[in-house]
Amino acid sequence: MTLSSLKLAALASRGPMPFVVAALGIFLLSAMDALIKGVATAHPTAQIVFMRYACGLPWALLFFAFARPPAPSSEMVRAHVLRGVLVVITAFLFFYALATLPLAEAITLTFLSPLFLAVLAAIILKEPIPPAVLIAIVVGFVGMTVIVAGKVGGGQFDIVRVLGIGAAVSSALAYAANLVLLRKRAQTDPFGLIILFQNLFPLIIIAPFAWAVWETPELRSWLIFLGIGGFGLAGHLCMAWAFRHANAGPLGVLEYTALIWSAGLGYLFFAEVPAWTTWAGAALIVAACLAVIRK
Repeated sequence: MTLSSLKLAALASRGPMPFVVAALGIFLLSAMDALIKGVATAHPTAQIVFMRYACGLPWALLFFAFARPPAPSSEMVRAHVLRGVLVVITAFLFFYALATLPLAEAITLTFLSPLFLAVLAAIILKEPIPPAVLIAIVVGFVGMTVIVAGKVGGGQFDIVRVLGIGAAVSSALAYAANLVLLRKRAQTDPFGLIILFQNLFPLIIIAPFAWAVWETPELRSWLIFLGIGGFGLAGHLCMAWAFRHANAGPLGVLEYTALIWSAGLGYLFFAEVPAWTTWAGAALIVAACLAVIRK
């Protein structure tokens, strides 16, 4: 049996568990997005990005102390500094999109990331794209197109929405690049270091920009920021574990389930009622996810 066959057999032995854990991670990150939208108009975007990682750092340090990973190599640190840059770009663009677009619409536009992810994984990680996964991604993309078509109709496409949509799409590209690098590092790097670096390096990178626009948060904002840090850490921990035990392409399709969570959270907390096109697109998206999991 070849080395590639052994790797595939090891991944297959995990069964559906990586997909279940990834789905839980996406739900936690969707809850984090709802909390971010709750403070998106009260504070500058750079400050929100800073607070997201500042409030996540204590949780990351606790996990680091519990896991007690070995000291990182210089090569590992350099790789995670690059991840830190990608994380900051992703978060800044996406938080801006959350401030300017409805929750479900902002998250829906980031569904371009599985398309970017599958291509980047094939180029960088040399992962094959099975025909079933490729078809599922296309079906999911069609569902996303249906939703966007319903959102931008009715003469509502102004300059603010254009900037928000551009930020969401650009965030999807940066996010896909980050996931590919995460998939690569998760094969060798200890979880404790991955989680610590994912909070520490973005915090250091965004700190000067946050300081320049700092506004003192109220008690409500502090509580939301603490929730953002906790949900963000738990969600990324789930995603890191899942990407360590399954290929990036199939897991990327599960990002589409964030639409379901965002629609429900948007309705509960922001009175955002999804249009029929949202549900029509969601049906295609869920079908794509189920097809990939079954495969």
